[in-house]
Amino acid sequence: MVLTIYMGMFVVLACIDMGIKQYIEDTFEENEERETILPRVVLRKVHNRGFAFNVLERAPDVIRKSSLCAAAGIFFYDIWMFTRKKRAVGKVGMALASAGAVSNLYDRLIRKKVIDYVGVKSERDSVSKLTANLADMYLTAGALLCGISGLAHRKRRKKI
Repeated sequence: MVLTIYMGMFVVLACIDMGIKQYIEDTFEENEERETILPRVVLRKVHNRGFAFNVLERAPDVIRKSSLCAAAGIFFYDIWMFTRKKRAVGKVGMALASAGAVSNLYDRLIRKKVIDYVGVKSERDSVSKLTANLADMYLTAGALLCGISGLAHRKRRKKI
């Protein structure tokens, strides 16, 4: 029952990001920017053929193979995590990280590029140029939650 909740969360989150990416791909022009109801948050279409900040964009085989390896690592950590009792925070973190990994992996393997679409307007050009997607945010939040869970678990084990 509990595993079903985490799996459902994973599927819903991955589908939300993939659906938004498809909407952006179908309705936005390259680098088009639209305001949102959130102050200073904009939607735009940016294709990222490399890792963050287009690192290694000219080495697509390296990008695909390392993305597959990272996704496999996340998958095996999922198996390990979901065989443990309790650790709800870590499990939520892994559901988030897995959803982000699957969505971006799909883009890398099928589209040959990741679609980024969330930007922030700032007085600093370096901040305004940054564009991400929900999958990136899922990965970041998931990693933080897993880290917090791991630290809390270690602390509990030392007390015993």
